[in-house]
Amino acid sequence: MMRLRFAAALLVATLFVSQASHAAETVLRVGIFQDVTREAIEATDFLKGTPYRIEWARLNGAGPTVQALGGNAIDISWGLSDTAAPKASSEDRRNWSAGNAPIKLIGLLAPVDSTRYSPSLVIASKASGVTKLADLRGKTYAFNEGGNANAVGLLALDKAGLSLKDVKLRLLTYDATAPAVVAGAVDAAPATRSRVADALATGAVRELATENEVGFPGFVSVTARTAALKDPQLDAAIGDFMTRLARYLNWAATHDAETAAAYVKTQQLTQEQALFAAKSGAYRLVPVNADGAPFKAEVAATRKLGEIGFYPRPVDFSTVVDDRYTARIEAGNR
Repeated sequence: MMRLRFAAALLVATLFVSQASHAAETVLRVGIFQDVTREAIEATDFLKGTPYRIEWARLNGAGPTVQALGGNAIDISWGLSDTAAPKASSEDRRNWSAGNAPIKLIGLLAPVDSTRYSPSLVIASKASGVTKLADLRGKTYAFNEGGNANAVGLLALDKAGLSLKDVKLRLLTYDATAPAVVAGAVDAAPATRSRVADALATGAVRELATENEVGFPGFVSVTARTAALKDPQLDAAIGDFMTRLARYLNWAATHDAETAAAYVKTQQLTQEQALFAAKSGAYRLVPVNADGAPFKAEVAATRKLGEIGFYPRPVDFSTVVDDRYTARIEAGNR
């Protein structure tokens, strides 16, 4: 009887320790925009042996991602528009300050080769008859509201001397925008190049301008909810993730074929199309410290976007930035 009681007590104690250990496990919730993002990195060893568990969340556009961050549904977003946090600030009742901003950019993703493989562009359907930006007048024009596609869309119109009054605007989700142009449901839209690699190759859509050609820096971001940055366990997990992410992106930039395999699997592209998509989706992680060139480019772009109405009010970009992971990013880039 004593042995049975001892065994039972030992079992209860073991279960308690196991449950307590599980409860104490740090979980880092990471939002992404494309399934290929997770597929590509998990095919490598860069996330192996993390002292925390990663939960992935596939989200559809800047607006839902900002809501997910603000609503404590995710801790960080990998790939969120760099304009999303400043725009959310400008649309609030009053602009956020550095002290009360609920979300902050903690790193920027810079295109590896924006000249030959620009990540974003403005496209038109073959049937639209649109061959240049000025032809957009009177045409249907779509974008996902609130993020970089929205910003590029407005900058493209401004470049052509047009405004939203000159086009028939259609607001679509991130996932629906590019397919709508390919299908001819709308005439033109900003798009992520990797998502239209096959349509560009077949001639179903044509390129009107790259993001750089309309005056957009071309960055996206890693953005965190501020409460996660204040949590010691999550802060440590995010720091580790940023170093691993920097290392992975540097590797991926020189291993196109390996990354292309993920595009073949998730988007059913041909090998040639997948390789083009991989090159177009190649980024490097860079810090957001105020003395860096990327930060200064963001400040200039923020000012321009305010002038053309993307931001309802002027925004101080520095209020939505936290550069605490500069050293962790630089370590990953060495």
